[in-house]
Amino acid sequence: MKKKAIIILGVLMLACVVSFANYSYIKVKQWDSLILPKVKIENEDLTGKTRQQAQTIMKDKYSSKVIKKKITIVTDEKKYTVDYAMLDAKYNIDEAVNQAMSYGSDMNMFQKYKAIRKPVNKNIKLTFEYNDKIIDTILAEMAKDTNKESVNATITKVENGEFIVTNDTIGKQLESDKLKKEIKSKINGILSEDVISIKAQVKDLKPKVTAKALKTINTKISNYNTNFSSSKEGRITNIDLSTKSINGTLLMPGDVFSFNGVVGERTVARGYQTAGVIIGDKLEQGLGGGICQTSSTLYNAILSTGIVSVERIHHTISSGYIPKGQDATVDYGNLDYKFKNTFKYPIYIEGSSLNGNLNFNVYSNSELTKKTYRILNEVNGVTQPTTQIIQDPTMYEGQKEIVKTGYAGFKVKISRQTYENGKLVKTEVISNDTFHVINGITKVGTKK
Repeated sequence: MKKKAIIILGVLMLACVVSFANYSYIKVKQWDSLILPKVKIENEDLTGKTRQQAQTIMKDKYSSKVIKKKITIVTDEKKYTVDYAMLDAKYNIDEAVNQAMSYGSDMNMFQKYKAIRKPVNKNIKLTFEYNDKIIDTILAEMAKDTNKESVNATITKVENGEFIVTNDTIGKQLESDKLKKEIKSKINGILSEDVISIKAQVKDLKPKVTAKALKTINTKISNYNTNFSSSKEGRITNIDLSTKSINGTLLMPGDVFSFNGVVGERTVARGYQTAGVIIGDKLEQGLGGGICQTSSTLYNAILSTGIVSVERIHHTISSGYIPKGQDATVDYGNLDYKFKNTFKYPIYIEGSSLNGNLNFNVYSNSELTKKTYRILNEVNGVTQPTTQIIQDPTMYEGQKEIVKTGYAGFKVKISRQTYENGKLVKTEVISNDTFHVINGITKVGTKK
């Protein structure tokens, strides 16, 4: 009897299990195409919704609203409006709905049944995306509208000796990098903000040369001239061309003048001709010969302003057009003459070459004329050259040929005295140059 009761109880229990399993299966099966209870996207409860229903709900609440948002960017001159639709702004709704639909897919039937009967909250977050390349396009358009180059003031010396100064113009530059960071930091999916307002930062671009600075040029502070009236046509042409290149040069405080940089390369295409030029210890013919007289004349004009050279090299042979040790040789690509404007005022250089006279005037502020300068030239240790005589049987007696001209060697110290209100306040050594002796060579004929 007892055994029979146990069997009956087992059968009933099995029937209950089977019945429950069938019920659970049916119940779970009903949710196969539905989102499980308490599954939410951004706290939007999507319990029992189909995929299409969930997508419709989320797109109505988020996608349709976010594309209506705007960004307004304002400069001093213009207002720009950027719609989120232009940015291709969107939420990952399809991805989020897929996550909601797939929730519970890894559960067995009984786990899923439990999740239906006793659900726990499952909240899925949306992510917000946009095409940031569009921002670059917008910034490029804004920069095109906003950016303006600054314009330097100019100065011109007219025939009556006066200076004509044109006005400078302040430029504008959109601070694109800062603006891009600000735009990206404010682009978001917060629906409570319909419009995001941004004030674009635009900085002023101050011109390097201002009219105010140029108007401080009001007097001649130095000049120097040399003579080249005995020069041949090629040399005259070269001096004229190089002087014209320098004429009108403006140096703002801190600027460095480079002779080669201003005059440029001496080429046939630019009109330069062949003339005498010192190469090593000989006087030979070379393109641009003679322009060292231009650099040396300018060097001496600058010496009398109190400025110290940045770069200056003397010739191997002393030049006749300038005092010993007061020359400045140049060779494009190799040797340069440079000086820096160490004044707090601009410098204007006027150069002219007329009727065999080469002249440089240096102009700046009258405040600088409180100081005057005296150049001292001290020549020491003069060594006279010797001349080697070579007898040449191919030449007739009485004939001579100078193969190499001899030049005396010496040391020369150049000093500059500074006077202020007529009183000596400073003496400085500018250079100590050594010119090595160059011995001559002469051929004499011995042929009868």
